Parts: sequence; C-alpha cells; structure tokens
Amino acid sequence: MKKNQHVWPKPPFLSFIIGKNLAIGVVVFTLGLCVAMAISELGIEYGHIALVLAIGIPILLCASSYLHVGVFITFVASFFILGILRYIHAPLGLAIDFLILYLLLVMIVQIGREKTWSFAHNSIGLLVLVWILYNILQVANPFAYSRQAWAYSIRGMAGAMVFFYICLYSFTSLKLVQYFIQTWVFLSLLLAVYALFQEFHGLLPSEEAWIRADEERFNLYYNWGRFRKFSFFSDPTTFGITVAYTSVLCLVLSMGPVSIFQRLYYWAAAGIMAFSMLFSGTRTAYLLLPIGLVFLTIITLKRLFVVLSVFFLAVGTGIILSPIQSIGPLDSNALERLRSAFTPKEDPSFQVRLKNQEFIKPFIQQHPIGAGLGSVGGWGKRFSPQSELASFPPDSGFVKIAVELGWIGLALYCVLLFAVLKTGIKNYYVMQNPLLKNLQAGILCVLFCLIVANYVQEAITMYPTSLIFYAGMAFVTLLPNFEKNET
Repeated sequence: MKKNQHVWPKPPFLSFIIGKNLAIGVVVFTLGLCVAMAISELGIEYGHIALVLAIGIPILLCASSYLHVGVFITFVASFFILGILRYIHAPLGLAIDFLILYLLLVMIVQIGREKTWSFAHNSIGLLVLVWILYNILQVANPFAYSRQAWAYSIRGMAGAMVFFYICLYSFTSLKLVQYFIQTWVFLSLLLAVYALFQEFHGLLPSEEAWIRADEERFNLYYNWGRFRKFSFFSDPTTFGITVAYTSVLCLVLSMGPVSIFQRLYYWAAAGIMAFSMLFSGTRTAYLLLPIGLVFLTIITLKRLFVVLSVFFLAVGTGIILSPIQSIGPLDSNALERLRSAFTPKEDPSFQVRLKNQEFIKPFIQQHPIGAGLGSVGGWGKRFSPQSELASFPPDSGFVKIAVELGWIGLALYCVLLFAVLKTGIKNYYVMQNPLLKNLQAGILCVLFCLIVANYVQEAITMYPTSLIFYAGMAFVTLLPNFEKNET
C-alpha cells in the first residue's frame, strides 16, 4: 500500500494551478498590461471586455491541456459567481455553463484520441445518460408552454450533470480528489467566516441597499426581526445548506486517518460553519446536521460515530426543548427560528407547502411527461406568465421535477439517486483502506443530506451545490478504483 495514500497531501494552491513555468507568468503579465491599456485608451466598458478575454483565454488554453485544472477553476468560480451577480447585470451564470460545455468538448476530443469510454461503464453513468436524454427529449413535449423556457431550464436540470462525466474522467488519482475536497472545505470556511462578519459587524451598505432594492427580496431576507445572512452568495438558503452539509463532511473527515493539526482544523471548520448556519435562518439547513450524523452512524456502525451522534443530538434536543431564550450571541428570534425547524406542524410556511403539493397532485397524475422544463418558478413567470403553472411555487426539487418532467421523470430521477446511494454504500463496505473508507463515508453523508434537502428546497440545482453533488456522484464511483490500483 502506498504511503501517500494514508495521509492528506499538503495544499499546493498556486503551484498546483499555475505551475512553475516562467512562460505562463510572462503571458499573465502581458495580458494584464493589455487590460490596463484597453481601459486607459478605450474606456471602462471595453476594459471589461478585455478583462474577460484576458482571464478567459488562459483558462481555456490551460483546460485544453489539463482538464482537471479546468474543473478546479469552474468549481472555484461557482462559489463567487452568484455574489458577483448582485452587482453586475450580466449573464455571468452562463460563464459557468460555458466552462462546463467547453470541458465536455475537451473531454470528448481526448476520449476520441484514446478511443475508450470504459470510465463511464457503470450503472450510474448509464442512468445519468438516460436522465440527460430524457431532458433533451422534453423539447418536443406537446404540453410545454415555451421552448425558450426549456433552453434556459435544461442547463440546471441536466446540462450541469455532465460535470459527473468530466470528474469521472479527469480525476485520475486520489490526490486530485483530496485537492478538490480541500478546496471545497476551504471555500466553505471562507463563506462561513464572512457570514459571521455580516452578523457581528453588520451588512455592508451595498449589501443592505441591494436587499432593500426589491420588496420581495426584502421580505424574504428580513425575518424574525433580523436580516438572514448569506455571505458572498446571493441568497441565505443556498448559503445555509452549503455550510450545513460541509460541516457534516468536516466532522466525518476529522475521524479519519489524519494528523492532529488536520483533525483540529476540521473540528474548527465544522464548528464555525455550523455556527454561521444558525444566522442564515434556513430551517432546512438546521435539519441537515442531525440527519447527516444519523446516516453516518447507520452506514458505519462505529462506536465513535455513535457516541458523537448521540452527543450532538442530546445537545440539540436540550436546546430545542429548553425554555432558554438566548445562548451567547443567539437571541430569542434566532432560537425560535431554530426550534421551528423541528416543529413543522406549527410552521405556517411548511403547511403552505403541503397544501401546494396536494393542489398540484392531480395535475402530476394526469401528465406523465409533465408540463415541460421551465414551466414553473422563475422561468415560468418569464416565458409563460399566462399559464396556470407560472405562479405555482414548487419549493421542493422533487415537486418541480414531477410537475415539469412528469411522474415518469420523477421515477427516473429517484432511480438515479437510489443507484448512487446503493453503489456508494456497497463500495464503502468493499473498501479496506481507512482513508478511502473515510472519504467515501463523508461524501455519502453529503449526498444523502442533499437528497433530503431537495425534498423541501430546490437544493441540488444551485451553484456550487450542483457541482459538488455531481462531483460526489463521481467520487463514490471512483474511490474503490484507487484501492484496486494498489494491488
């Protein structure tokens, strides 16, 4: 067994992304100089175009030669793109979609040279392909209100899922998987730290002005006498869910074969993320930590995880059931919102969701292939405002699939998710390497948390969670191969 597969590699950061080639540095310097000249000679508007080209061209060239570097750049960009959109009215969301499409084309070219698709010969790879094809065929759905809505909606529903194949193909070593997870944890920690800055320092004037600029947004963000924190994302729900499932991952990783320093780092990261999550005001996020720990206990049946789960559940139960009105920086409003997550029968918003599901159930039963992609939610309001579905709030990712893709689409999606969990759990019990088993358990917990969260939120289709979910699907398939390569 190789020694370096028992320990986590040291973060390579710039040396990993840029490398040691002096020529790259010269090119970057030259492009920066060109941007400065464009701004000074042509003005700020053309300077923006020059900046995009200066950043985009090297990224595309680098990704053409090193596919995994393109994956990392796309993943890091997905953490910041939504926050930037708060201030720049530009289709930056398409930039991530374009990067994924470009990486897919690069992968296809490389596969054409190698003449092998063996990396995708597995049950999950087949089901993902079926899911993507089903979404593509929806363009011909006779019940669809808008073909434009299909074009916009398929990007999030199926287009981003090709990231699964890209990760499956490009992550050829355990170190690359570890680098991805390290990057994920580090970015999520930054996310949590900035949310705590927002809580204890206050929102920046530009952030508060952005919230108050839209009445609907203000009503969503200002609850229980306080602003819900969203860090450098664009909404508190995505933020809360992201730090919640990443805190579960950190707890699992801290119990693996890591050094004392790494264990302390993961504990601290998990604590900071869980603490910042409380200020997001996202009830779904509050549930993910206990759900993840219970799932971890079930699949591992290790005494340490049982003790850890019982401890956290006991502390959480005590806080929820006790009459305490404040705990340190948590005031009564924050605690009441936390407690409301565990008493859904008393939560008006949850009751509204149940009524909406009862209302839409006959429609789902009568439309086996659904009403077409983009028929509900934001795309429905934009492209088919005259339809009765445009004003329907799906809330749940599963409900949205059932309405837009029908009960056939929902069945396909559930089969895919079941296959992912089944494959991941089966591989967990087959593996012997402690590090690989720990990674497998952590990623499985994240996937399970997101599947549960998708029942009450559209949790899986938003960046960066969608990329994390599809990469996780690839990892639970890939990790056993690294153990086989040792023998």
